[in-house]
Amino acid sequence: MEYLSYPGQFSRHQTRVVSIGNVAIGGSNSILIQSMLTSLTSDIDGCFKEVLSLVKVGCQLIRLTVPSLKDLDYIPKLRYLMQEEGVMVPLVADVHFSPNIAVAACEFFEKVRINPGNYTDVSKSSNKHKSDEWFEAGRENLKEAIIPLVKQLKYYQRALRIGVNHGSLSTRMIEKYGDSPLGMVESALEMIALFEAQEFDQLVVSLKSSNPVVVQKAYRLLVEKSPEKNAVPLHLGVTEAGNGTEGRLKGLAGIGSLLMDGIGDTVRFSLTEASQNEIEFAQELLYAIDKYKYKTKINHNQWKRELTHQRFINRSITINDVEIGNGTTLKLGVPKEATLVLKKNHSDMDFEYQILSENKIALNDKILLKFSADFSTNISDLPACDGVVLKNNPQTLYWLRNNCRVSPISKPVGMFYPLCNSTAETLFMETQLSAILSEGLLDYLLIPQNIKADQLKRAFYLLQATRTKIFYPDYIACPSCGRTLFDLQLATQKIKKATRHLKGVKIGIMGCIVNGPGEMADADFGYVGSGKGKIDLYLGQQRIKKGVDERHAVDNLVDLIKANGRWLDPPLSSES
Repeated sequence: MEYLSYPGQFSRHQTRVVSIGNVAIGGSNSILIQSMLTSLTSDIDGCFKEVLSLVKVGCQLIRLTVPSLKDLDYIPKLRYLMQEEGVMVPLVADVHFSPNIAVAACEFFEKVRINPGNYTDVSKSSNKHKSDEWFEAGRENLKEAIIPLVKQLKYYQRALRIGVNHGSLSTRMIEKYGDSPLGMVESALEMIALFEAQEFDQLVVSLKSSNPVVVQKAYRLLVEKSPEKNAVPLHLGVTEAGNGTEGRLKGLAGIGSLLMDGIGDTVRFSLTEASQNEIEFAQELLYAIDKYKYKTKINHNQWKRELTHQRFINRSITINDVEIGNGTTLKLGVPKEATLVLKKNHSDMDFEYQILSENKIALNDKILLKFSADFSTNISDLPACDGVVLKNNPQTLYWLRNNCRVSPISKPVGMFYPLCNSTAETLFMETQLSAILSEGLLDYLLIPQNIKADQLKRAFYLLQATRTKIFYPDYIACPSCGRTLFDLQLATQKIKKATRHLKGVKIGIMGCIVNGPGEMADADFGYVGSGKGKIDLYLGQQRIKKGVDERHAVDNLVDLIKANGRWLDPPLSSES
């Protein structure tokens, strides 16, 4: 079993400094915010306008897709326009499949990003491939493939991002380590070792997934396996997060708790929206963490917990045949005096509660004690009660996260969903809550009496993002780039409108074939751009329809869902 240590006290994971043009990441440098252009690389005017808009809102690193050698011809003109405006933001080349393009891109870009999963290994899995000799042969292929790249990186003094994606792990890594966080980490470690053996250390690593819990696990495991000092800087991201509040909380769940623990040197929130919106949300989250983190510093011993993020096992109580605690799935409580907002969603609730006093809450004949940790309280000394309700403040939540495994609470533990007075406080509390939920440390969550409709949605989105409870479909929607072959924002809007009532169905909405089938690997259905205005439809990993006209593709997607028994007619009151 792999284990991971939590740094605690917001101490920064010690990474080496990597120079990218006129900026530096890692070490004690500030966390940089980056994004990616959505215009075709050949569309110089479109790219330039996007660069200006991103720089205006504070983007510090900009990535462009480079699907062909021909695309490199447009970069000098873009550079000229940027220089005329005094824009010096570094540019990053995003390269898939072609080592030759990565080598050539070194001349034009301050950093190159490659994906080890499709750099040299794109073969299909086969049982005959499971030998150690085959695995080592693949490693030798990688070694040979990076030698020309290292030469160019050194010559032009460029940096490299090793961008491991959960949905496009190499066949070798999947067969040896599984389609898992461990496979992602081993892929990154292999590439780091290969480049460092060539005496090149200007490296950055990312371990991205559309599943926020996988993101948390992968980065924590890599930190655990990294040296305490001079480790490779880390770029954080959740791929294909989607849009709106849903997409933001999905990104927050994967990235936020890592940032709180001092993990991460650059970030990107991949939203299916205008790229400027990614920057603004990243700024809001970084500000929130910086503003409140110093209020939660406490002394505690280092501790470890199993990598599995499984539910914490303690005693249980039963309310109207609903078991709470003892490793069961998290339960939701609603006040008996529920407002219309809550009653509308009452089917998603598991039990009712009643507030008796400031510190006591009743669940039928069970009494829950409201508890605020002072970091010295012996949990065993709590007054007689059936369960504990943590008070909503950063100190208490941080205490739970960092002490629960050392001084376990034997009674079921819950809290009210936090309602805060400011955006910064809301984001910080939700970030802490996302870590607690992902790590299985809560047995129940109480919905406050005075919660508003938009706040209740946030609670549902956060619970779904942490895979704690499912309320909606899971949309794996890419943010768009220069490879995108249709209007992703419009398509995502149409698909959501048609399928929003299909609770638990996973739908991938991918702009191109490069990231499509891989990044939506665990989707039930896929909507993937395959040509200008053309869509391929997938059932799992199997392509069912090819080249569907974009005008009819959403209807065809609905038909595919119906044909496979996953369709339900929307209720009359269903939201669009």
